[in-house]
Amino acid sequence: MSATSLRSAAQPVEDINFRRGESYPSIQEATASTTEAASVTSSTQEATDELHVSEAGQEADDGAGCAASLDPDLLCSICLDFLFEPLTLKCRHSFCRLCLLQASRLAPDGGACPQCRAEISFDPKTHALDQGLAAKIEEAVPPDELEARRAHTTATLEKMAAANSGPYPLFVMRGSERGFAPGATVSLHFFEPRYRLLARRAWEGDRRFLWAQSEPTAPGEAGLQPQAALLVVLESARFRAGGEADVRGRGEALVRLGRSYVEAGSGGLWLATVDESARPSSALPRASPPPGSADPSMLEGTAQRLRDAIARGAPAYNRGQARRCADIYLRAAREELRVSGARLVRDSLQEAVASAESLLREAEEADGGHARERKEKAAAWALRHAFDHVLTWIAYDSMPSGCTGCSVC
Repeated sequence: MSATSLRSAAQPVEDINFRRGESYPSIQEATASTTEAASVTSSTQEATDELHVSEAGQEADDGAGCAASLDPDLLCSICLDFLFEPLTLKCRHSFCRLCLLQASRLAPDGGACPQCRAEISFDPKTHALDQGLAAKIEEAVPPDELEARRAHTTATLEKMAAANSGPYPLFVMRGSERGFAPGATVSLHFFEPRYRLLARRAWEGDRRFLWAQSEPTAPGEAGLQPQAALLVVLESARFRAGGEADVRGRGEALVRLGRSYVEAGSGGLWLATVDESARPSSALPRASPPPGSADPSMLEGTAQRLRDAIARGAPAYNRGQARRCADIYLRAAREELRVSGARLVRDSLQEAVASAESLLREAEEADGGHARERKEKAAAWALRHAFDHVLTWIAYDSMPSGCTGCSVC
């Protein structure tokens, strides 16, 4: 490279138009000038880079929001934002009301802490706020951000309420005449997946579900009258770690089913609307006692023996041992038929025992393990439904005369 070209890197072109007879600069002079210019250029670039880094850092700080500067104890581990309407569980973990409500709807077991799986002993929708945390949030978060969260929470809760205003979930089980009536106490243990879903939806919705004694008839089929159902209002619900639910409520009104269908992906859960044109008043008299009532002490003995059988059989069923469960239930039912004098108990159990015995014989003759398992499960279910039927009737029969099934006593 010539001295002229080296110098041009540091000086404008007009500066290197040499007059005739003028000597060219030395290589050393040109190199020094080039080095000086490069140093100036490098310094300028470094200053520019520092400016860009500073601006980028400022933009990042501006976009982080107040959550980045808050005490971690004021942050929700679900939404990773500041706690809004904070609820604190017995395990001392805290969450936004909306976050906890949504988590309880989506989780398989529903009523457990999203962090440690401890039981949630209250309804997130109505439980009182942690006022201490709420006050700290009010002090630490700007009002405009609080208002934005309030608007978002309100809109989301309204959408959830609208989703719960559709058809009622429908429980199907044959019940006694006395238990299937307005004012009757309804105590149920749900362990089938579809009915665990029913319990969760009803409890987190408007606390109502329908109880029919048989699956809905085909809509529009000629000659069929609208099917009757009991509208049940839940008063309490306990959700166990595995998702099973113990619910208690009362019959509110006898209604007629409108449109009914099985919800896709629900494992067989029926949904049904109520035919409002045929809906009677909820203030109906309590049903009269059914024939075949027995001594209360005898009925309590029956109830205890059936509960014991369920306590031994249900865990076996949940472990995949349907045949063992069916055998436990079958022995208990046969023993009850031997000692019980109550006609309703005998009528319910005789039919279930006959059905279970037939299904178990078919299971022994079935080709393949899958077909055998289906029959064994059906036998266990036939007996379990009969047990629930009897227990519901006994619970109602044991109430004092004139009791309406309220939660006071």
